[in-house]
Order: sequence, then structure tokens, then C-alpha cells
Amino acid sequence: MAMSKTRLTIAVVVILGVALLIPNSGLLTSDSDSDFVATYQIGDVGPAGGNIFYIDEFSEHKDFDYLESAPVGCEGVDLAWALDADDLSSGLKVVTDWKENSIGQGSSNSAALLEVAVGFNDIGTATGYASTLDCGEQSDWFVPAKAELELMYENLAKKEIGAFTSGYYWSSSAYEYGRAWNQPFSEGEAFDGNKDGKFAVRPIRSF
Repeated sequence: MAMSKTRLTIAVVVILGVALLIPNSGLLTSDSDSDFVATYQIGDVGPAGGNIFYIDEFSEHKDFDYLESAPVGCEGVDLAWALDADDLSSGLKVVTDWKENSIGQGSSNSAALLEVAVGFNDIGTATGYASTLDCGEQSDWFVPAKAELELMYENLAKKEIGAFTSGYYWSSSAYEYGRAWNQPFSEGEAFDGNKDGKFAVRPIRSF
């Protein structure tokens, strides 16, 4: 469960041409327009031992404040997106495509895949691996959506945080014509990958 967002308001009072900043002791809800006071910063070690790569500074998401990547020791390798053509066809009907802004979508993508076909629960798939992962005393891991994967690359891998490889990582987002999105962390440009491809997955969690 996400922690409520704590915000601080500042009243500006001008006396004889001098602006005075007077803190307001009241706490505002996440619907407020005031600036979000973050407990973590990008790159910080999170509660599960991974790294923070997204902060919801503008209260766009009701259910979480942060996205945290799993630590390198919990990374999955040589995993498929789907095990067969039937699973792929089913999966593409229930997850986001490449056109959508998918920050915050990875959790629902992963849940939908696990529900739509038994094969997605197999530990040989990205979703199956993430869903059974117990890492950092947390078990709420899922496969990042395309935009979340891109943020992990930009905010962590490019800054040499998180010990990512230069190989390909799966997202939980679909691509047209029966393929799914993945991203090589050697250069960061996303590609559509064949469902039979065996790539890494770095699970993430929200809180």
C-alpha cells in the first residue's frame, strides 16, 4: 500500500517590501497542487534493496509514490515473453501497446497476463519469474511497462546505477503483429522482440 504523500505549504507575506516565507503546519492530500516532498531521490536505495527510478512528484498516480527496480541479484535471465503462439495471442489482447504512456501500467499489465493464460505463470517467462520473486523481503514485483523500462535505463543504467547488463530487457507492453517490447541497455532504444526471444527481466515494484 502506498504511503500518503506529505506536502508542505508556504505562505508568502510581504511586509515593507520584504517577502517572508511562513510554513503552514497543515498536511495536504495528494490532490493538492503543492510540491511533493520526496522521502527518496532518484538512484537512492529503496526499501527492497533496489534503486528508485521514478518519483510521482505531481500526484499523477493514486496508488504509489515511487517505482523501485529489483537489485541485480534478483534479475532474471534467459526468459521468454510468452511460451507459445496461443499465449502470445491471448496476452496481446490484455496489455498496453507501444502508443500509450505506460508509467504505472506495468503492474496491471503483469496481472492481466498472469490471469489470461497459464503459460504466463511459468517461471520461464518474464511475468512468471517476477510474480514468484521474493527479493528484499518483498514479493510484490512485476514486469515494467515499456515507459517504465525506458525510465530505468535513463535514470539508473545510463548513470551506472543498479549493475545492469548491456543486453536486452523485457517489458510487459505489447507491440503490433504479435510481438512485445524489449530494450537493449547498451544503447537504450526500444525494439519489438519476437516472443521466442530469451532476454533478461529486471522486476520492479511500486510503493
